[in-house]
Amino acid sequence: MSIDRTRRQHDGLLRELQEERAAALARISRRLERLLDQLQATRERIAHAGDTDRRSDEDRARDIAAYRELHREAVKYRWYLEVQREAIGLRQHQHLDEFYRIPPEVP
Repeated sequence: MSIDRTRRQHDGLLRELQEERAAALARISRRLERLLDQLQATRERIAHAGDTDRRSDEDRARDIAAYRELHREAVKYRWYLEVQREAIGLRQHQHLDEFYRIPPEVP
């Protein structure tokens, strides 16, 4: 096997690895965006729970538990996003919180 062929194969492998890292980054960011949308919808449901007498305390407790679980997942995926960005060589993460704003926990 020639050195040129080996180098081309190595370069091809590195390109494939970088493409997979970028694809993983896209999957993680899409998942985080969905979690943030779900968090917002659940937060609004909790905030408007007092607007109607039809919602029971059980429904509200269920919504709060769901919100807390979504929040934990969002925080985890935000961390995954940072790790994956580092894997592809992106080291500056200060703007991530602007784009992927995780709302506060519910008391």
